[in-house]
Amino acid sequence: MKSWLQTRWPAIRAQGRLRFVVVRGGFVFGGGMTLVVYAMLLLAERRQGLHLGVVAPLVPALCIPAGLLWGLVTWHWNEFLYRKLGFDENDRT
Repeated sequence: MKSWLQTRWPAIRAQGRLRFVVVRGGFVFGGGMTLVVYAMLLLAERRQGLHLGVVAPLVPALCIPAGLLWGLVTWHWNEFLYRKLGFDENDRT
């Protein structure tokens, strides 16, 4: 049985690091985290009577770069594992 790293990573890797970091890091992770934090702020504002409108612009300003950082770290970690486990030897032919 092959691991996901051995089966799926070569296709993801072929699309490039920039695409992975922007799409999976920025849009998926950063965007998803932005939506979750907005939902939590909306819930807290309604339940506790807080005025969190001032904080709202900071959410994407913090979450999107955090998502990009997550994407970059994830890319390098998967590359490290891919090489460490010797899966890249097939690519060197």
